[in-house]
Amino acid sequence: MRMDRITSPEFESTAANGPLVILPIGATESHGIHLPLGTDTFQAEYVAGEIEKRMNNVIVAPTLPYGNHSSLKNVPGTVNVSFDALRSFMSDVLISLASHGIKRMLIITGHAGTSHMAAVTEACRDVVSRKDVKIMFVSDYIIAAECEEFRFEGDGHGGIIETSRMLDIGPAIVKKERPSGKFADSSGIILKDASSCIPDGIVGDTSKADAELGEKINNYIVGELIRRINEVLS
Repeated sequence: MRMDRITSPEFESTAANGPLVILPIGATESHGIHLPLGTDTFQAEYVAGEIEKRMNNVIVAPTLPYGNHSSLKNVPGTVNVSFDALRSFMSDVLISLASHGIKRMLIITGHAGTSHMAAVTEACRDVVSRKDVKIMFVSDYIIAAECEEFRFEGDGHGGIIETSRMLDIGPAIVKKERPSGKFADSSGIILKDASSCIPDGIVGDTSKADAELGEKINNYIVGELIRRINEVLS
């Protein structure tokens, strides 16, 4: 069930049945010359939609398509939201859902930048300290990257995992180019423009990406999240 497609009375009656509300968070961020700016958004929305299809009593809330960025915030097309703004916004959204009777929430973020993750985590902590709710906050990318089967040496932002997933989710919006790039370690130096750490705009060799692998990764993420939901959010 999509929250933005139902009426207020329908939401009220559904909320009374203890649904799980999934809130996808994406980003509008550069992903090289081959992937669209909405890559993180499309991935999070896809996972949320698949969980909703495969489980009962699930509401998918509207997606937040912006995030907090550091490494690529100065690259054309990336839309950056400050740490404080993201934390405050997420806290307000979650408090509002809790105030309307939602007790279980899953936040799925397609963007996994360090500051971005910290801002949303702080918002979740604030809400659970004030409301009687359970909140799980995960990155679909991290779930895939931590799986031994999908660990590709030197892979990262816009690389094999993300390119393969997008070839499964939306092949028509993936360009034909298959670039490669490496992460340049700053050795602990705090940089004014951290984009120098990703000089090629991506990390990994995308020539190894394909839709079949993407489907496998996407199915793994969805299955793993359903397992976690049944284990701790039921």
